[in-house]
Amino acid sequence: MEQKRSIHIWLYTILIAGLIAAVIWGFTATKSADALEISNENQYNRAFHELVGYVDDIDVLLSKTQLTKSPAQLAKLSSDIFRQSAEAKSCLGQLPTSEVQLDNTSKFLSQVGDYTYVLSQSMINGEEISQQEYEDLASLAEYAANLRDTLSGIEEQIYSGEIRISDIRSKQRGNVADAAGNNILEDLEDVEKSFEDYPSLIYDGPFSEHIVNREPEMLKNASDLSQEQALEKAEALINSKDLVFESLSENTAIPSYTFVHDDDNNQISISVTKKGGYILSYLNNRNTDGEQLDIQTATQKAAQFLQKNGFYSMQDSYYEKSGGIATINFAYTQDNVTCYSDLVKVRVALDNGEILGLETKGYLMNHTERELSAPSLTMEEAQTKISTNLDVKATRLALVPKDSMREVLCYEFTGTFNDRNFIIYVNANNGREEEIFLLIESDEGVLTI
Repeated sequence: MEQKRSIHIWLYTILIAGLIAAVIWGFTATKSADALEISNENQYNRAFHELVGYVDDIDVLLSKTQLTKSPAQLAKLSSDIFRQSAEAKSCLGQLPTSEVQLDNTSKFLSQVGDYTYVLSQSMINGEEISQQEYEDLASLAEYAANLRDTLSGIEEQIYSGEIRISDIRSKQRGNVADAAGNNILEDLEDVEKSFEDYPSLIYDGPFSEHIVNREPEMLKNASDLSQEQALEKAEALINSKDLVFESLSENTAIPSYTFVHDDDNNQISISVTKKGGYILSYLNNRNTDGEQLDIQTATQKAAQFLQKNGFYSMQDSYYEKSGGIATINFAYTQDNVTCYSDLVKVRVALDNGEILGLETKGYLMNHTERELSAPSLTMEEAQTKISTNLDVKATRLALVPKDSMREVLCYEFTGTFNDRNFIIYVNANNGREEEIFLLIESDEGVLTI
């Protein structure tokens, strides 16, 4: 009897200890969750506060750009705007804003730094800012001021405790009854609405409207293909009937059908453009067995493959080797001018020369027959524009793409300096030094930086 009573006491003791432990764990977990929420809120507040500060700085700097006539001063201002806009975008990305689209706000922050940088480069090259460009700067300044005012209003509500940024997360988790979460979402939607009438900016930079919305050259006026027609194109590339449809990607610069084949030996994926029926990409993920071929032989295999599939007048340039596969870059040549925008990449297996990959986006986006005019400068005249420190080994004409996708006819000077290989591109019409690249050559390939 005494032993049974001892067992009961022991069981009660364990039960009570368990209950106490559960209470302590629950209290600790709640306290940890509260601490985490406070930490997140503090981080959101910091990011938002810094965002407001950067936008305020952009507003002030844009006002200054409208007053300067000095290339050096505009270069300094544009550098500051570029840095502040990048920091502002970073802060915007740290906020939990997936419930509201802020695409136009992000676009504005990208363009404002990019646009002022392009203007500063123009002034450094001896050009003056036009009246239209001054008007564009004034418009950007007005939008920056409006954005600053709207964000400052939200910041005041945050500091007063009226709204909390972390309440957006409650909304995302389905707690639609959270009024504060709804209010801040409405405030952020107001930020985006302030850019509804934001003008299109056309300029020589990567975020220019004509770059973001441009249509691929090869697909202009091309007819749509059905899924069955696209499948025939994919099967013809690899001479196989084992492909099956996987997906149709439409919300991209180049809509395409994707077909796949998967077995124990390899996985194959081929994408065919919906317009025109061009091969956009091909990838065969089979394993390779060592390197039996040198890069010259692999390049010949790749060139033969391209010609067989309708890519003519292609010149190989750089390559990279990895995992028994060589990836070789080819560019289109027209009238002995290398058109670097028309880029195709071919993957070649170094064990047997089989083509394991093809990427044609650069070619499809840019390829067209250009009207090439004769250069204003001779090769000898252009060479006087580069440093005599470069020991020139080879020269040719090339069309070099800028960030804006504008192409510049250049003389390409390849040479050595301090036992390293460089390429210098000189504008063939005005003698301006457009680009300088260092050639990195190793057993693994030839690349530029």
